This record gives sequence, C-alpha cells and structure tokens, in this order.
Amino acid sequence: MNSHAIGAIFRRNFLSYFNSLTGYVFICLFVMLSSFAAFWTFDFFNNNLDNLDQLSRYLPYILLFFIPAITMSIWADERRQGTDELLLTLPASDVDVVAGKFLAGVGIYSVALMFSLICTLLMLRFLGHPDVFLFAANYFGFWLMGTAMIAVGMVGSFLTGNLTVAFILGVVFNAPLVFADLADAFTGSPEWTQTIKHWGIPEQFRDFGRGMIGLSSTLYFCLLAVVMLYLCLVLIGRRHWMGGRDGQSLLGHYLVRFLCLLVAAVGLDMVVETFNLRYDVTAERVSSLSPDTVSLLRGLDTKNRPIHIDAYVSPLVPENYVQTRLNLLNDLREFEKLGGGRVQVRIVNTEPTTEEATNAEQQFGIKPHAVRGNSRGTMKDEQIFMGAAITCGLQKVVVPFFDRGTPIEYELIRSIATVAQAKRKKLGVVTTDVQLFGGFDMQRMQPLPRQQIIDELEKQYDVVQVDPSKPIEKFDALLAVQPSSLAQPQLFNLIQAIRNGQPTAIFEDPAPVFQAVAGTTEPKQGMQGMPGPAKGDIGELWSLLGIKYVAKERGGAFAGTTSSDSVVWQDWNPYPKLFGIARGLPREFVFIGRHEPGGKTPFNDESPITSGLQEMWFPFPGAVEKLNTSTMKFVELIGTGNTTGTIPSDQIRSVIEDAQSRIQLEDENTTHESYCVAAHITGEVKGRPAPDTEKKDAGKKADSAKPKSAVEEAEKKRAAEASHTVNVVLVPDIDLMANEVFRIHSDAEEEEIGAHFDNIVFVLNTLDVLAGDTKFVEIRKREPSHRTLETIEGLVADYRQERDEAHHEAQDKVNAEISKAQAGGEEFEQKLRDFQKKAQELQRNGEDITPELREEITVAALNQKVESQRIANRVEQLKRGLARQDEILDRQSNSKTIRVENIYKFAILVLPPILPFIVGMFVFFSRRAQEREGVAKSRLR
Repeated sequence: MNSHAIGAIFRRNFLSYFNSLTGYVFICLFVMLSSFAAFWTFDFFNNNLDNLDQLSRYLPYILLFFIPAITMSIWADERRQGTDELLLTLPASDVDVVAGKFLAGVGIYSVALMFSLICTLLMLRFLGHPDVFLFAANYFGFWLMGTAMIAVGMVGSFLTGNLTVAFILGVVFNAPLVFADLADAFTGSPEWTQTIKHWGIPEQFRDFGRGMIGLSSTLYFCLLAVVMLYLCLVLIGRRHWMGGRDGQSLLGHYLVRFLCLLVAAVGLDMVVETFNLRYDVTAERVSSLSPDTVSLLRGLDTKNRPIHIDAYVSPLVPENYVQTRLNLLNDLREFEKLGGGRVQVRIVNTEPTTEEATNAEQQFGIKPHAVRGNSRGTMKDEQIFMGAAITCGLQKVVVPFFDRGTPIEYELIRSIATVAQAKRKKLGVVTTDVQLFGGFDMQRMQPLPRQQIIDELEKQYDVVQVDPSKPIEKFDALLAVQPSSLAQPQLFNLIQAIRNGQPTAIFEDPAPVFQAVAGTTEPKQGMQGMPGPAKGDIGELWSLLGIKYVAKERGGAFAGTTSSDSVVWQDWNPYPKLFGIARGLPREFVFIGRHEPGGKTPFNDESPITSGLQEMWFPFPGAVEKLNTSTMKFVELIGTGNTTGTIPSDQIRSVIEDAQSRIQLEDENTTHESYCVAAHITGEVKGRPAPDTEKKDAGKKADSAKPKSAVEEAEKKRAAEASHTVNVVLVPDIDLMANEVFRIHSDAEEEEIGAHFDNIVFVLNTLDVLAGDTKFVEIRKREPSHRTLETIEGLVADYRQERDEAHHEAQDKVNAEISKAQAGGEEFEQKLRDFQKKAQELQRNGEDITPELREEITVAALNQKVESQRIANRVEQLKRGLARQDEILDRQSNSKTIRVENIYKFAILVLPPILPFIVGMFVFFSRRAQEREGVAKSRLR
C-alpha cells in the first residue's frame, strides 16, 4: 500500500466535500435529525433518563439515508465526470484507491458525528449529569455503525455512474441490515427471527447503547467493513477480469472468493462471540451482572436442558417504572449473553389487549398489573406488563410482576437456580397463631390472607409447615413467628429443636399491629372476647438464649402497674409524608437508616445478613439485650439511634386510641438510648433429653424403675452431655414482614415519597445465612441506579410544591368554612337541648308539658334537622369545590411542565445545527475571499 497515494486521495475527496456549502447543509441536517431523534420524542422526558436510548433506537434509520448521501459520489461521480481513468493511471494500486475513498467517507462521517456529539453532550449536561463513559460507548458504537454502513454504501457507488442510482443502491444494500430488527414482523419462525435479528446492525449495536464494549460486536462492524471493501476492490478491478485475452470472465471466481471471505468473517465473529469478551464502561456498572451472579450462572448444571425465559414487557411504562423496565431488559440480555446457549431469552413487547397478553395469561398466569404512575407531574392509573416465566424441563418459576425496588438480578438468578437445581434447601415454618399460610380469624370472624413473605420464600426454598405439637425434625433453617402463642408442650418442642442445633429465625413481637395475634405478654383472646387457651412460658426460650426483652417501669398515670415488654419509639422520620399512614403515631414507626441520629452505624456491616442494607422500617418494635450472666455470643445486627424512648406494650391499644396518653407515656419514658432490634445469638449448650413420658401411668413408672443395662445408661448419659451449637437470629418485631410492608413501599413511592425499605431483603438474608446458603445474599443488595434529568426533576418538584401549597391553602379555607357552618348548627342544637331539658324537668316534677313547650320543641327539632341538612349540603359542596380546584391545580402543574419541555424541545431542534452552520459560513466566505484575491474589480460580480 502506498500511504502517499492514500493520503492524496483522502485529502482530495475529504476537502472537496467541505469546499462548498452542500456538505455543511448535510451535516446541519444530520445534527438536527440526531437531536430530534434523541430529545424530541415523548419518551425522552417521560423516561426521565439522562442517556441516549432514543437516539440509539432511531440513528440506524437516519444513517440509512445519510450514509448513502456520502457514499453516492465516492466513485459514481468519478465515472460521471470521467476522472476515474485518471485516478487509475496514478502510481497507486486499486487497494490504495479504495482505502483513500473509504477513509474520506469515514472522515466526513466522523466530522458530522463530532458535531452531533458536542451538541448532544452539552444538552445532556444542561439537563443533568450524564455518565460520560456511557456517552462515549454510545458514540463509539455510532462511529463503528456508520463506518460499516459506509463500506456497504460504497459498493453501490462502484456499481454505477449515476449519483441517484448510487444513492438508491446504498439505501437498498444497507436496508436489510437496518431492518433486521423488525424480523418478527415478516417471519413466523422464532428461530429464524432470532437469527436474522442477531446479524442486524441494531442488535449488534445494542451492547454499545447499554455502555458495554464487546469484542464480538466491534469485530462484527470491522469485518462487515472489510468484506464490503474487498467487494469494492473486486468491482474497481473488473476491468482486468471481466474479459481477459481469451475473452473469459472471472466473475464466478471472484464470487466464490467473496463468499468464502464472507463465511470466514461470519465464522470468526461466531468464534469470538463464544468467549463473550465485553466490558461494562458505565460508572455505576448498570449494564453488567455481579460476579456472584456470573459465577452462579456458569456453574449451572442443566443436564443438556436449556433454561427458557419468556419475558412479557410493555413497550411504554410510566416514568417511575422506566428504570425497572430498563434494568429488566439489561439483565435479561446479560443472562442470554453469559448463558452460553444454556439460557434462551424471549422478550415480548406486550399490551393488555394483544394476542401475546392472552398467551401470557393462559400459559404462565402473567396478567397486566395496575400501577399508579407519574406522567409529567400528574398521577394516573395504567395497566402494564412486566413479568417473566423461567422454565427448565418440568420445573417452572413465574414472576408475575417486577415491582419498583425489586432486585431484578436477584429475582432472575434465583429463579434460574431454582429451576435448574434438582433439590432445594428445606425451610420449616412453625405453625403459630400467626397464620402465614392464610386461614380464618376466629376472634374477628374473617378470613386471613396468605402472607406474601411465604410466596417469596417458596421461590427459593422447599417450604414445609411444621406442627410444633410433635418433635421437630431437622431442617436447613427454621422460621418461628410469634412462638409465644404456642402452648407449653409445643413451645418445649421448639426449644428442644433449638437446643439440639436447629438454625432458627425467631420473630417475636411484644405488640403486633398488622397481625391478628396477641403480643408476647398479652393473653390469648378466644371467640367473642372470651379468654383463649393458656400460652407457654416464653421465658424458658429467653433463658436458653441468654437474653431479655427491654421492659421499663412505667410512671405518670400508669405508675405502680405491672411492667411488661416495651415498645421502642424513635423521634426520627425521614419521610414526613408517612405521618398520614402512621395515624398519629409516627414515632412508634421506627425507621432505621444510615443517617439516623446517634452517631453509630445502625447496620452491622461485619455480618452478611445486614452489611449493605440502607434502610428498614420497624412498626412498633420491641428491643432485646443480653443477660450479664449469659455465655452466649450476642451480636447486634440492627440498632436504633439515641432519640428514643419506650412505651409498655400492654398500653399500646389505649395509646392508639388516646393521643394524650401516648404523649404522657413518651414524656415519662424518654431514654435517649440505642436499642437492639435484631441480634444473632450463637453458643454451645448441652442437649437435654425429652421429658420422661414413661411417668404418664403407674405401670410404666414401675417399668422405668427396673434396672437398665449399662449400654442404655451410657447412651442416656451421652445424650444428656452432648453439646450442640445454638444458632438463632432474634427480631423483636413481626410487622416488618407483613403484607402491609409489601404494599407500603409501593404506595409510598406512588405518593412521591421515594421510600425504599430493605425489610424483605433482611428476612431472606437471615434465612439464607442460617441455612448456610449465602450465594444470593450479596446479589440481593445490588440495585443499579440510572442517572436522571435533574434539571427537569427540579422544575417539576417546584411546580409540585406550588400545587401542594395551593392545595393546603384551599384545604384550610374549606376547613374554616366547615367549622363556621358547624358552629352555626350548634346554636340550633343548643336551643333544642334547652327545650328538651325544660321538658325533662317538668316531667321530674310531675307536671305536664305545656302545648306551647311541645310546639317549641317540635319547631326546634325541625329547625335543627333543616340546619343539619343545610350544613351537610354545604360541606359536600365545599368538598366538591376542593376536588375541582385540585383538578385545576393538577392541570396547571401539568401545563407548566409541558411548557418547559416544549421550550427545551424547541431549543434542542434549533440550537444544534447553529454550530456546523457557523463553521460552514466561515469556510464559505473565507474561500470566496481567497478566490477574489488578485482578480480585477471589473471582473467581479
């Protein structure tokens, strides 16, 4: 290759493109279309993501017409002007000519892409803080995509001497590669659809759009360019092989050579793809899986049975579900890439009324989920799909819906591991008065729903209900919720299992709020308020564990009463809007977070159970502490801050009903102490044989008195002296995993509170650690977060605050009007009471009620009834007026948001082309001035 010749051809073609305004017009058009595709669509502001997803989706179609506009003149124009023969007589080979032409086309495209890069980056930076590495990966992919399409477009230019035909051929040759992503619209076979999509440009670019630089995708674009450039080389040299001295054509020979090169390129790319060499360059690593997940995926033994993932996802979702959808799609693609053929993923864009939606419900029970989403600052209800079914052979796990805050990577890998492995860990759930599997509340005479925590556990464990009235068999882990509700024999069996080394998670609440069960020290309630059966002595379990529940002697109005386990409160709430949910008792809804007051770390980062947790919510928790005489190892997992106090648990009911009592109690019991609300207790204890059941009757008692053999005595002594390791996680709260916690998280986010609690993650981590299966613990804690449009978010937040302030002001006025109306009604009620009082006095004195008084009572009662109805109508009218005003405020807030978005859209459409236009005008007038130098004024026009 002659570098001088290549450089000369490159400069000639490159500079000729920019010597006139035509080139700059095309660049301005390209920049404008790119900005339009990136920012103008409704999805950009609705998704609220500071990335280039929209541009990545539409750029291949823009390039489908922009690239042929560059390549059409590369050789066709030389033929049209007759300069091709001149080029071929230069001291340069055909390779030099093709290389120079190709580099000129790439240079022109690179300049256009650079203008687009500058404008796009400035716009994203103004709207937020984009990930520069994600941005760079996107534009590197754009550059590779355009480079490959230039090579394809050059083939059309080398086939004709007509510019229009060359443009059309460039579009036609690139079209199959661009439209391959729509293969499912014209192919009926899923296998062919996936194959066609795989070799299309959009699919090969997808990794770059996610911030992944992959060797296979990079090689695809490079090999596509090489193969097409070889075809250009064959076409430019056809003067040599179209007809030789003997008149024979070598068309077949070169066709075979081209096909061989194409097959070699495809084979090389497929071989490289098996190595899956890719790197996630994003700052937050949002597009890659954790090392633990990758290790689990590579270690799967599917026994030649592939794992199928059928994901049903709505193409458009509300703003607050966009990140969840993006994470789901990213993780699904990563699982397919890393699965090495063992994981086959099918993503179906599904709407509620489509045939795919019907198939999803019939095959897997996946239905559209009703969500309350935020769209441009306005809340509205929508039905969306975001579920997946994971199958392997006869095993199947269905995730009906991935809610916000769901650790998607964990859900997917757990489901994959569950269907792939032959045997699951066995989890025993002790049957107590807390009916986790659902049942019937005899006291309230109403059915109890199945607890969602059981559904979560059954996704991973073989969950078994344990009858505590019988000796408890060995499980990988045991879950006991409110064991204080057990009778003494049942409680003994639980204690015996723990003593014998059964790893157990105990959740014992002194004051359950969300569960229909008595607190630790409360007696059971039977039907119709009658006392229930006697409870066992929970103190035996606490003695075994060497702990006690915190209990404070009460003062004030309750001084001198019996002490009971205390409920802890903490005067710290990072979510003030949750006060409405707390129903006047915000301080007993204890929030544990990294920024809580007290200057200590609330979560034990040395324990795999709690390391990495960020925030939890404990409704009315108790607290535990280690006994001074205990030899057990007591490790505090979670602790409160120091703005705390306690309330006796047996006063919770009255406290809820009487706010004044609550205030008095909290003032008396303000402690400013840090309390332990979760602990891991381990230690060695000696086994204890079961009670001597032979003493139940006199006959067996006589038999027991008979001398036993030395072997029997030795066995009994060895059993009594055997040591076992107690392994218990104790949490003085059961409400933290109630159904309300599953709902409160979603409701809180719907109300724009932004709360995210790790309650369920904590429960699952606890059971995993106890069961000795920690492969999912770290994966659960991983929650990728994408960067958002902070500027728009700030403006929307300001508008929302203005709306809320206007609402509160209107609400205050309405309340004042209602109070005024009710005060007027009290005058009529007072008159009626006065007349009725006179009548009662007459009756007590034995006198008859006078007709005049009867008439006055009747008139007063009628006036009071009329006034009451008038007040009720007035209140209803005021409430309707307030509702109408709220609608107006919502529309005004929405209009302001749309107005701001439209301003940005207009700026995005107008400003980007200005830079290349200014450069073009500068070049044009500079060149014009140079051309006019030395020319007589009489010849100038």
